Amino acid sequence: MARALALALFPLLASLAFAQVSCDAQEVVFDFSSPGPLTVQGGYPVANLAGYLHIFDTGPSLFLPTRVVGGVGYRVQCTVTTGKKGGKGTACGADQTYCFRIESLSQAPSFPLDPYTRLYAMVQTVSGAGVTVHVPSPTPLASIPDRMGLASVPRNTTAILDIYLFLYLSPEDTFATLPTSGWITVTYRLDRD
Repeated sequence: MARALALALFPLLASLAFAQVSCDAQEVVFDFSSPGPLTVQGGYPVANLAGYLHIFDTGPSLFLPTRVVGGVGYRVQCTVTTGKKGGKGTACGADQTYCFRIESLSQAPSFPLDPYTRLYAMVQTVSGAGVTVHVPSPTPLASIPDRMGLASVPRNTTAILDIYLFLYLSPEDTFATLPTSGWITVTYRLDRD
């Protein structure tokens, strides 16, 4: 009986053994006390003191992080490798694909904003045929479908995905100390839904 059970589990474990996620960074820093000029990348200001002061002239804005610890530029890049058998999800991970999603996030105690309503995510496919991106434009974490499912990746695929994280800030926001700063650590996972 034990041998039969082990043989039955082997194909499942083998298909999951090759599914993995490797990201160049997990931690994003938003430091609105950082010096330097107003910097805009792709239409979004970078979080620094000049950017913070800029919203008093322009209104609410989505900010790119001041830096991505371990990453290049203002994004996190993940390599996603799927196994042989896909999932059976209804949204992310549907039609024999795997669901690449945000697993968890934590923030520095001094960071005063709710990350689920103020942190936005956007994903772009760098490589990988057949990838379906569920957040092609900045979307609040609380509004990302299927338990923060970022993208569906076909089985037997290696895809490279760029994840951009933005922080929404408004001139009406009140903080105990100004300007505010903090960091958010995000972890990702790959599921056969």
